[in-house]
Amino acid sequence: MVTAPSRRPTLMAVHAHPDDESSQTGGTLARYSAAGCRTVLVTCTDGGRGDGASDGGAGTTSSRVAAVRSAELAAAAVALGVDEVIELGHPDSGMPEDPATIAPEAFSRMDPGPVVRRLTRLMHAYRPDVVITYPPDGLSFHPDHIQAHRVTVDAFRQYRASAARPTAATAGTGPRLYYVAVSRTRLRAVRRRGESLLPPGSWLPPLEIAIDDAAVTTVVDVGEAWPRKVAALAAHRSQADAAALHALFRVAGPDDRVEEFVLAVPAGAHMPGENDLFAGFPAPSPAPSPAPSSRHFPSPRSTTATTSVDPPRPAAL
Repeated sequence: MVTAPSRRPTLMAVHAHPDDESSQTGGTLARYSAAGCRTVLVTCTDGGRGDGASDGGAGTTSSRVAAVRSAELAAAAVALGVDEVIELGHPDSGMPEDPATIAPEAFSRMDPGPVVRRLTRLMHAYRPDVVITYPPDGLSFHPDHIQAHRVTVDAFRQYRASAARPTAATAGTGPRLYYVAVSRTRLRAVRRRGESLLPPGSWLPPLEIAIDDAAVTTVVDVGEAWPRKVAALAAHRSQADAAALHALFRVAGPDDRVEEFVLAVPAGAHMPGENDLFAGFPAPSPAPSPAPSSRHFPSPRSTTATTSVDPPRPAAL
């Protein structure tokens, strides 16, 4: 058996739709992958209600849009150097004006219990030291983002509570949960730069998604990884939101090339000026990342995945 010290620190990001991984955590995934960490991406929905979707008839069906977006996700993961891509494949909720019109089988309206159990099994299989997901409001207030927050938090609590030993090699610290964040000062600067460099009328992130600067606990410098973040967003070419962010990130200045987070668990454990999600963990040896493996789990199974040091792809989750 491989001994614990040889196990790579592991980062797991849980997102709602294809393209969220690139726009919100692309630089972080690329940075830590290049540093030798194992990176695992879980995407909860198929993205089938994104641009180009319709209810059938002469239009493009949700299933065809989902297939396009799955291919785009795979290409983005290659650009970011992600080790594992796990597609849960739940139906996308879309973003209707009236939430009551969301289909009952959609991700945001489904029973969260089975999803929590699947995520918990994935966490036990991969043993992440750091898990990233959305804050309680989903960052963008999207119902799928809010559901992704709920199920990730519940799964993380179960995973952390049942961990009888540290998940980081010899680190002596339990796993951490971070929320994606955007500080008000940073977002205002990004918007000013976009207004000055992009064509008039270009879409810019709304100020409503920002939080007070003091609430941000961790600012990760992703400057070296920025070209890969931009390339990953370019892979999601079918989606207008991704295209707008791609244009904005292409003109980002050096001070804008960061990704911000709030340490949720353990609360209050961060140090002032924290700039590393793995602060206190053993530094991994940089290693080239293998091509990512896309995994799709169409239905929950009762089998519990076995865990191992730096485990390969779980076969029964």
